[in-house]
Amino acid sequence: MSQGPDFPEIVPTARSMSPGDFASKVFRSQSGVESRVQYGNRAFNKTLDLEYSNITEANAAAIHDHYLACKGTLSFFSLSLKTNSGNETFHINDGGGSTSNRFGANAFGLRYHYAEPPQFNSVKPGRMSVTIKLVGVLEA
Repeated sequence: MSQGPDFPEIVPTARSMSPGDFASKVFRSQSGVESRVQYGNRAFNKTLDLEYSNITEANAAAIHDHYLACKGTLSFFSLSLKTNSGNETFHINDGGGSTSNRFGANAFGLRYHYAEPPQFNSVKPGRMSVTIKLVGVLEA
């Protein structure tokens, strides 16, 4: 997977996040006994949905151009602090000896890629609303 340009520094109107899960395998015996094995110590497949309501066409164009520069859903990229959850004061240990924002965009060393193309809706001349769905992946 190749590195795309950083996401534009545009503050979203709304965000929703799912923290992902840890790699694991479930083993079940014929009698129904279940064992679980965890592979790795970091969650992945975090989803981050960003909504930009009533933004300028220039900002919508920046998001559109970023999507094209990332070759659609192919390349991964970083998100700026302006794009994160806005909870700069709520930190946890990220497992690597440092702290990070629990709900932040780059928590736990994740990079993002588009889960699907952004959705653009015209609000009125010169104004647009954009919805973006991102998936967080662990860096290689």
